[in-house]
Amino acid sequence: MKDTAELIANIKGGQSSAHAYILEGSPKEAREELIRQLLSGLGVHGLDIVRMEMSGKNGYRTVDAEAFCERLEMGAYGDYLIGLIDDADSLTEIVQNKLLKTLEEPRAGVIIILGASNRDSLLSTVRSRCSALRLSDYMDVAGEEQRDTEGLGRAASLMTDGESAFCEFREAAEKSVKSRQDALALIDMLEDGLRERMMAGEEPALMAERIEAAERTRMDIERDMDKNKALRRLYLELAR
Repeated sequence: MKDTAELIANIKGGQSSAHAYILEGSPKEAREELIRQLLSGLGVHGLDIVRMEMSGKNGYRTVDAEAFCERLEMGAYGDYLIGLIDDADSLTEIVQNKLLKTLEEPRAGVIIILGASNRDSLLSTVRSRCSALRLSDYMDVAGEEQRDTEGLGRAASLMTDGESAFCEFREAAEKSVKSRQDALALIDMLEDGLRERMMAGEEPALMAERIEAAERTRMDIERDMDKNKALRRLYLELAR
C-alpha cells in the first residue's frame, strides 16, 4: 500500500512534475475520501477547490468544460488551485478535447484531478497528459466482488490449453475483461497456472518463455496499450 503522505510531500517538494492526475478506481466514495486526504495534506480549502459542474441532464457539456478552464485560469488564493472532475468516464469526446490545452499547460499552482472507474474510457490524448493514480494503491477498496473471476479463469485457461479456437478465447475475454485491472488479473491467473505446470516439471523452458510473454503483455497494458489488443496478441503468441 502506497503512502498518501509521500504523494503529498512529492507534490509540495516539487518532486512530482505532474499537474494533472487520473484517479482510477471504485467506489466513488473511496475516490472522494482519497481526494479529501490530498486536499487536506496540501492545505487547500474552499475557494481554491473548483469542481466541474454538470449542466446537462445526461452528463457534462462543453460549456461546463469552458467554465471550468476559465476558472482555473484565474489562479489560486493560496498555494494551490485544485480542479476536480469526477465521473470523468462520462465525458464525451468533444468535452475531453475542450480540456486538453488546460490539462497540458495549466496555470502555475493548478492541479487537476479526474476521477474515473476505468481510465481506458478516456481519450489517449487525455491519458497522456495525466499521471495515473490507482485508488487500490492508496486505500483498501472492495473492487474484487464485481470482478468475474470465473470468467477470467476460463479465459486464462483457454490461452494455454492449445485446443481452443481463437474466437472462443476472444468471446470469453470480452465477457470478463471490463477494465485494465481485469486484464492484469487475467494475466496473474495465467502466470499462476504456468508456474504450477513448470513446478510439476511440464516443459519448464516453454513455461518460462510463456511467463516472459505474459510479463511483456502486462507491461504493455500498464503503459496504456489497449487491453483487448494486448490479450489477443498474447493468445496468438502462446498458440504458436
